[in-house]
Amino acid sequence: MSQLIAQKAFAKNLFDRHPTFIPTQALYVDLEGRQHGSEDILSLYWPVLPSAARFSWLTRTEGNPLELEHFLHHVETIKAKKAKWIVVFSSGGDSPEERVRLADLFGRDPFPDSEWINLHQILSKSRHTKASIRQNRNVWFCRDRSRVRYSLEALEWEFGIERPSNIRSHSNCYKDMGGMSGQMEVLSMVQRVMNGSASENEELCLSQYCESDVKNMFEIASASEFILFSKLDRRSRRSYRAS
Repeated sequence: MSQLIAQKAFAKNLFDRHPTFIPTQALYVDLEGRQHGSEDILSLYWPVLPSAARFSWLTRTEGNPLELEHFLHHVETIKAKKAKWIVVFSSGGDSPEERVRLADLFGRDPFPDSEWINLHQILSKSRHTKASIRQNRNVWFCRDRSRVRYSLEALEWEFGIERPSNIRSHSNCYKDMGGMSGQMEVLSMVQRVMNGSASENEELCLSQYCESDVKNMFEIASASEFILFSKLDRRSRRSYRAS
């Protein structure tokens, strides 16, 4: 199966389900943590800003949880308070786990008026994309080579996005690395950053990993829009949204 067929299948499913979606006007969100209500890192990617300012993250320190007031102030600062779409990649289908985790963390949904888009759900409904992931086997769960994970990293490969080895998950193994695992041990590195024992290079590496999670969601969504609509005029694009 060609890569383009896999991409088109995902793109069509995305815009069939969310026909008014504009990737450049969505806020991309990801959480890193061990349990609900106690998250360690909240990553954001807001394409409205200049490229160097699009990624931001909030990290907690030991004994100091992420707080709603601080988060809302940050969202206001980057002018993303009224983002029409919130994009995540998580389990949960129509009720993304990431949304539940945010509500648990802050005591309420901080984006009650936004439309949530779960790219994991889109992938789960994209038969040709999943078939391509199984066929290509660019990434697999190291502990069980037979187990195919329809992960964000697997989807990135289908869209030609290749992470540097230092920000690939240590629990995954990779075809282009001869079956070796990635180098990023997220939870242990997060712990070192929180307690202040991480080196400058480790903190930079963690930042790059978190940025990749949200930036690559945007890259996939943006590529999907281009695949479907690059040859259509604006009138046709509006017609598609209205259909």
